[in-house]
Amino acid sequence: MSRLPAADEESDAELAEVFAEIKATRGFVSNALRSLGHAPAGLRHLARFGEYVKYRSDLPERLRELSILCAARGVPYAWTHHSALALQAGIAQSAIDDIGAGRTPAALPAAEQAIARFIAELFGAEFVSDAAFEQIRRHYTPRQITDIAMSATYYRALGTMVMALRVDIESPEVLQVERDWQKGRV
Repeated sequence: MSRLPAADEESDAELAEVFAEIKATRGFVSNALRSLGHAPAGLRHLARFGEYVKYRSDLPERLRELSILCAARGVPYAWTHHSALALQAGIAQSAIDDIGAGRTPAALPAAEQAIARFIAELFGAEFVSDAAFEQIRRHYTPRQITDIAMSATYYRALGTMVMALRVDIESPEVLQVERDWQKGRV
């Protein structure tokens, strides 16, 4: 159960406007974004950044979902959403299972393994090693590397807030709305 009461868009015109913007870009307003409704101006900026990393970056859907999934490891809310979206984007279940277990998926091509390693080190105790950075640099442009880092850090930040606020995971019906929306976007 969420730690904060639901923000009421019926009595807050700014929040209603922000929720309408979010719905227009995603098909629905997730519980994660609803949970931040007590700060509509901040939510608007965060949601716009999320729209960029989700739909406007220089990454094709498969690489975007791989980046998000690697960042979602250990965050049940994000994992529930993005493991299904990664599967839908063509990432094998065995690779998803490896990521969930903290392993670099051997079943992925080298370029995708580079993403998994980079993100694992990005959120590690130290820093991204020169070897991991060189590996990702061999496969991706500077913009793509930036988009990978931005996608991962956006979803990790959102996941951290979701866990702190104990946001409830959506129902299977709402999760299906999200999968259908994404199918229509690619």
